[in-house]
Amino acid sequence: MAVKIPVALDDDNRLHLREDKIDQALRSKSASDRCSAGETLSATPLPTGVRRAAFTRVDLDVVDIGAARTQLQAALVAIGVPAGTEIHYGVEGISLADIYAPPGWRLAQPVVRQPQRPRGRTR
Repeated sequence: MAVKIPVALDDDNRLHLREDKIDQALRSKSASDRCSAGETLSATPLPTGVRRAAFTRVDLDVVDIGAARTQLQAALVAIGVPAGTEIHYGVEGISLADIYAPPGWRLAQPVVRQPQRPRGRTR
């Protein structure tokens, strides 16, 4: 299970605070036993050539997907995540996401994977 949180330009200093709050919320309910996070960089670099974080991704090992989804939805709203935050999970081999669209969540949306772009040089 994973949470994908859009990052605003002025948001970078709060990324790890969100990860910690998500981890604490799920551990207190015994819904998760491991949490790790990273960043997804934007596809388009800034004028300086630097690519900024576009999303924070929090990966979770959960015991019960249904319970974790419910707890995550409440916890994410409580910590003030932006619209477009996604909770990714799988059911019977199908990739789904709950997407935050204030004031609520769009549940069990099919996830369409983008084709991977080739890395390095192409000829």
